[in-house]
Amino acid sequence: MTIATIENDTRKEKAEARKAILEAVKHQKRVDEVKAQPKLESLTITIEWRKSRMWGWNPYATGEAITKEGYRLTKWAKASGCGYCKRSTVIADLFNQFLRHKLYDQAVINRLGVEKPYGIRLGESGKNWLSYFEGGIGEDCYSDISKAIGGTWEQIANAKHVDVYQYKEIKK
Repeated sequence: MTIATIENDTRKEKAEARKAILEAVKHQKRVDEVKAQPKLESLTITIEWRKSRMWGWNPYATGEAITKEGYRLTKWAKASGCGYCKRSTVIADLFNQFLRHKLYDQAVINRLGVEKPYGIRLGESGKNWLSYFEGGIGEDCYSDISKAIGGTWEQIANAKHVDVYQYKEIKK
């Protein structure tokens, strides 16, 4: 090997190390953003079903959360297409927008270690992905998911084109 080859190998190794560090920092920033989500008292999800010529009935969901400090936050989710449960997709999307921080709470993680309900994906160490609530799997599992993360889940209204669900924190 020549000196130039050794120098090139060293440069490549340093570049790869820098890239790995930057990826780790970026991942940690995303985890910190999730952990900084506000703590909730309740989350009400209203799903309005709208007709699409191509995809049939599609859910447009509004999530209205009440924080522990008494603030009201609102976010939205929608789904289209076919071949999966669109209702659970919008529910999962809103759970991820409001309750994903629960999947980084050590008490919740300890409970999940015993019996993790279907629909929760926990990030593995060494992998560069976050824990999240899974969509497209059916909304029935959200009762077990809510219980596992310290809350209750119930359907509070069901009309022809509107469904309303509510997640509430269990008082400790």
